[in-house]
Amino acid sequence: MVDVIRTFVAIELDAAMQRALRDLQARLTRERAARFVRWVAPENIHLTLKFFGDVEASRLPDLERAITDASANASPFNLALENLGAFPNLNQPRVVWVGLQGEIEIAARLAEKIDAAGAALGYARETRPFAPHLTLGRVKRDVSPNDSRLIGEMIENVKVGALGNFRVERVSVMKSELKPSGSVYIRLSSIELKE
Repeated sequence: MVDVIRTFVAIELDAAMQRALRDLQARLTRERAARFVRWVAPENIHLTLKFFGDVEASRLPDLERAITDASANASPFNLALENLGAFPNLNQPRVVWVGLQGEIEIAARLAEKIDAAGAALGYARETRPFAPHLTLGRVKRDVSPNDSRLIGEMIENVKVGALGNFRVERVSVMKSELKPSGSVYIRLSSIELKE
């Protein structure tokens, strides 16, 4: 049996941003519609730059080298957490997210370089445009249309505004382990962005 590792590249959040998201989740869980959402633990919230899926363990060192090379010319940059939204939309929310502002174009270029580096090794290219967001929660599968409407109203009515800024100084190669209690993310390696 081939050993595979569910792999992705992410920007991890610092403790201050995790606290801000925990506080926001606490505000949201006071709303009636919050019970229809499975909230992500704040320490698991991250900005995904590229999801590779199942990577053979023997191929991981080559992939990590390619990601390091793709990140070589990237400098640290700033992002800000701001506003709430939902995918695909507020009428049929499936994912509740916090938006990102700031130097988004740098994050997008970095994501594109990592995607291209993976493609050169035979991994599938990203088909969707880069949509920088942090997944705050996922709507439960069995919600009714009325429950969906309530979730959309909750997202629209809870005023969030700016939650804080953080400096991105590294990207992380992460492993995702699927457990009955939810996904567990483990950092495999970190790549420092150079000034």
